[in-house]
Amino acid sequence: MGSQVSSDEMSGGQGGDEVLVSQAVWDYLAAAGQPWLIDFQDKQGLSAGIIRRGERGGCCAVRLRPVEGSRSGGGPRMMDEGPISNETRKAFIDLCRCARKEMSKQETGPKRKRSLLPCVGVGVLEGDGEGSLLPPQPPQPRRSQRQQQRYKKPAEDEACMVLSNSMNSMSHNASGQRKQDNMEVSCSMMASSHNHSHSEADDYTSCSICMGDMVERTTLERCGHAFCRLCLDQAFKVKRACPVCRQVYGQLIGNQPATGSMMVDREPDLELPGHEGYGCICIIYSFPPGLQAPEHPNPGVRYPGTYRVAYLPDSPEGNRVLGLLRRAFEQRLIFTIGTSMTTGMHNVITWNDIHHKTSIWGGTYCFGYPDPTYLVRVTEELREKGITAD
Repeated sequence: MGSQVSSDEMSGGQGGDEVLVSQAVWDYLAAAGQPWLIDFQDKQGLSAGIIRRGERGGCCAVRLRPVEGSRSGGGPRMMDEGPISNETRKAFIDLCRCARKEMSKQETGPKRKRSLLPCVGVGVLEGDGEGSLLPPQPPQPRRSQRQQQRYKKPAEDEACMVLSNSMNSMSHNASGQRKQDNMEVSCSMMASSHNHSHSEADDYTSCSICMGDMVERTTLERCGHAFCRLCLDQAFKVKRACPVCRQVYGQLIGNQPATGSMMVDREPDLELPGHEGYGCICIIYSFPPGLQAPEHPNPGVRYPGTYRVAYLPDSPEGNRVLGLLRRAFEQRLIFTIGTSMTTGMHNVITWNDIHHKTSIWGGTYCFGYPDPTYLVRVTEELREKGITAD
């Protein structure tokens, strides 16, 4: 159990004959971009073929093999000895980048038009540029300076009349008015003090879980929040964290299947959008099929295996997040068994509230890059589960 680094099972590193490629890019090369792929194979003397597909179209593994010259009657024969060179790997990665750029050119224009068309004549555009189906607000009437002065002058005259009347009556009942004002201020201060003390008393005597009076008041040491003893015991059975501020108490151990493995591979030639200048860290999670344990929703029911690949930038911040993910995997917090939010299938291995980037491209909509705040968000998600760098 635990995380381990393997270069044999995922030979996408330096000197291997496998390259991790986006599933969408490979599908494009195999269809519309097939002439590019054939030209690359002819120039490099290689044969490129997919050997392993990822889940939900995230990525796939492509094997590059040298091809010996054609022989009479025998056709081309594959050469199994010796890995491909780094120059050849880099040329194939450049080919994938060109294909991705061509895909972006073809997809960007039509998508933008389709997203804007339903909003024309129906609603108004919000500040972020997306359409809203709400009807536009009626325009506010605009007044000229002369009209503003006209509306402003009666109000000023009325205020002057009120002030003049108050000044005339002030000399007659100044002392009585002063006493009345003092009484009103005193009453308002007493009322506000009573309300403030009443709210503090409610917070002190009521439990924020059951919303009733405290029974066997129990106060948490680190954050100081108090609850009923039975309410807190029930909450800690679900998650050992404060229900109010989510301060973690103790070490969380999840119900991730214990038979899984976490492998890490590094791609120095593959750059993630938004993290140029750094390589790519590929995290490979693998789980065989098995039976649910007593801590799972349906003990004894079989669940299928799964294979997931996630990506991090090979930067100082990305490596720091990688270390936190290793600890979370060892504490069985990365995955759980339940209902898939994407397929709706029951009794399957699913993510457990720690988001991963399962695609290299596509942005946040495709669970990929660029995403400027992803590393900050996933660090906060890990902190809420008690996984910190301290």
